[in-house]
This record gives sequence, structure tokens and C-alpha cells, in this order.
Amino acid sequence: MDTSDIPWSWYYLADCGQWHRFEVKFTVSIFSKMKVKLMNLFYSCSCFSAAPVFWEMIDASCPYQLIPLKTFTAEYLTVANYVKRDGLLDKHIVSIFRIQNQDLWEFFCRKKKQLMRIHSVKEIEERRLFHGTKKSNVDSICKYNFDISLAGHHGHLFGKGIYFAKHATYADKYSPSSTEALPLYGKKTASVQDQPTKVIFLARVLVGKSSQGQKLLTKPDQDAQKRSHDSCVDDTNSPRIYVIFDSNQIYPEYLIQYR
Repeated sequence: MDTSDIPWSWYYLADCGQWHRFEVKFTVSIFSKMKVKLMNLFYSCSCFSAAPVFWEMIDASCPYQLIPLKTFTAEYLTVANYVKRDGLLDKHIVSIFRIQNQDLWEFFCRKKKQLMRIHSVKEIEERRLFHGTKKSNVDSICKYNFDISLAGHHGHLFGKGIYFAKHATYADKYSPSSTEALPLYGKKTASVQDQPTKVIFLARVLVGKSSQGQKLLTKPDQDAQKRSHDSCVDDTNSPRIYVIFDSNQIYPEYLIQYR
């Protein structure tokens, strides 16, 4: 059966649990002959739900869960492709975990609504950005989010906040190799790999309106009477580094382990 002339429709799954249609043109695609609902993880929606509908095995007794993604799923392929293509990280991916933390998710959603009201807009710019760290910090970040009190540990050229990178190659510089185990499902421990691995976070970040970062800033528009910006960057024309001063603007969504 020749399916080349069939007008396929592609969809992305928004946080509200609804599938939305969008137009995409592919010159080459492994899905070109498959009628599927593609979960596009890099589209946001102005509607919210208690938790994303694709979360699984939710355990309310755990502060968070690390769910290992199966390599053949659309979710795994989307994240892996983003890390390598957009993040420019040419490394072997060992595993990808989805982070499920109900509390942090709700804080993030409320912050997004608040910024929309403050700026009188229907949408706040949201990006998927990378953050490299030691494995010993994984449990704390998954449980409590990024700690603003530790800002500047690796320098604060563009402000005393939490640093995120457009490219995974930059975040990789701050992730040391280790054979240390990773927490799994919030309680158990993942087995130690035979070889040392690194980890980086892929986070949803509400960057909003960005201003030029400066070394001594503790928040955007620090000396202004009215705050009109939500983050700082290394270059306002072509930002590669974003500095966030409120952890509620961050949701650590995926943990990528690689070597």
C-alpha cells in the first residue's frame, strides 16, 4: 500500500492533556510512513493541569521520582535528539530519566501564571536549557529544585543566580565524570556503571524578558524602580547563557546520563 500521498497530521501533547495539531515539513523522517501522535516536548501551552498526563507510576509518598525512559519511545528519541542536535553534545547517552515532582511542577505553573499577570501577556517565553552538575547534587535538585543560595559557586560573571546554557556542550564543562550511583524512583538506587559517566539536567526555564547580565546583580533590573525583566543573559542579541534568580521559574524535567 502506497501511503506517500496521504496528508498526515502531526500533534503535540500540551500540559493540559490535550493534543494540538501543528504543521511540520520533513524532508527525511523515520516516521514519514507511520500515522502517529508525536509527543513534542518542546512546545508549551498556556493551560495547566495538576500533572502532565504522560507522567506514570506516580507515588505520592515519594518527594519525587526518576522514571527511566525506554529507548524506543518517542519521548526518549525527542529528548536525545534535542541533546545532540540542539545541545551539540556528541556523546554516548547511557540513560534518560524523566523527573516527576508534583510540588515543583505546581510551583512552576503558579510562577508562570504570576508572570503572565504581571506582564499582562498570554504567554511567557519558556526555553529548554541545560545545567551541568555533580551526581551528588542530583537528589537535592530533584527534591528541592536548584538552590539559589549556592549561586556563584562556579563564578557569577552575569549575575548571582542559577546558570543555564543553550548548549549541552557548555553544561558538560561543569559535570565531572563519576561512577557514583543515581537515585531511582526517589528511593532506590540505580546500579553503578562499569565506566564513569556524567549527568546534565534539561530543564524548563521561564526566561521571560531578558536583560544584559552583570557580575554583581542579584536580580534583573536591580537598580530600577520597576522590574520589567525576568532573567539575565550573556548577550541580549544572541544569548547562550541564561541566569535565573527565582527557582520557581525552573522545572528540572529530565536528567541525562552520558559518557
